[in-house]
Amino acid sequence: MRESPWAPLRQPVFRMLWSVWLTANVCMWMNDVAAAWMMTSLTTSPMMVALVQSASTLPVFFLGMPSGALADILDRRKYFIFTQFWVATVGVLMCVVTLSGHMVAPLLLLLTFANGIGLAMRWPVFSAVIPELIPKSQLPAALALNGIAMNTSRIFGPILAGALIAGLGSAYVFALNAVLSVICGFVIMRWRTEPKVSALPAERFFGAIRVGVRHVRESVPMRAILLRITSFFLQAIALTSLLPLVAKQMHGGGAGTFTLLLVSMGCGAVMAALAMPRIRSLMDGDVLVRNGGILQAASMLVVAFAP
Repeated sequence: MRESPWAPLRQPVFRMLWSVWLTANVCMWMNDVAAAWMMTSLTTSPMMVALVQSASTLPVFFLGMPSGALADILDRRKYFIFTQFWVATVGVLMCVVTLSGHMVAPLLLLLTFANGIGLAMRWPVFSAVIPELIPKSQLPAALALNGIAMNTSRIFGPILAGALIAGLGSAYVFALNAVLSVICGFVIMRWRTEPKVSALPAERFFGAIRVGVRHVRESVPMRAILLRITSFFLQAIALTSLLPLVAKQMHGGGAGTFTLLLVSMGCGAVMAALAMPRIRSLMDGDVLVRNGGILQAASMLVVAFAP
């Protein structure tokens, strides 16, 4: 019998942690939108505006593997809680500095980088706990729900941020980010895990990293996948990085325009995710990735030469 795509949400623990994951991703987009828009008021330099996106995502690049190793070694519940309070602390700092009028471009980049560290730390944790929470037969549905949470947050995060920026200012986006992160931290505290008993010695931090590096080095398909991902995001990130300036330079453009552009991208991501089963039935993975890359490149050309 085929499992319902919503079946994992019948598991109380998965439902609780999935809600936390959805909220955490909404907070991530809220923070990125507020920081990017604030940078346009602090400087007119396209480089500095683009660096906001770099500061947000570089921690994932640099800390993805160490964070994954820590997720395998440490108590995942406590680690997950720590990441939420880390993000909350950064949100409070960003709010206080902004309200006091002391926010400057370099400090905004530093605090955005610190917020990105929280993202880099919590990402591997949720991915690692999913198989522990549900039956194996529900794993594909759980992974799909993970994608839905990430993509829908690309809609609701910018909408919330845009509304707050227009009505109150970026500082209140940072404040809401902090409040929601604290709430998520307390929700995770309700998750009760059983201690793992293993006859094997505990894995060490650098040993876990070496295992991951060795696996990538010895796997030709894995190296090809990583090269393809890197090549794609090197060009795709340009649009997101410079979108605040694109919005501001439009006739009558403002925070609402920036929000609308981001929400449009989020809607496209959600529509693609919903259509993915049908698309995958029509073409294999390599063709799908190639066609997606071509479509992305075409859209970038349209944006680049649009009047």
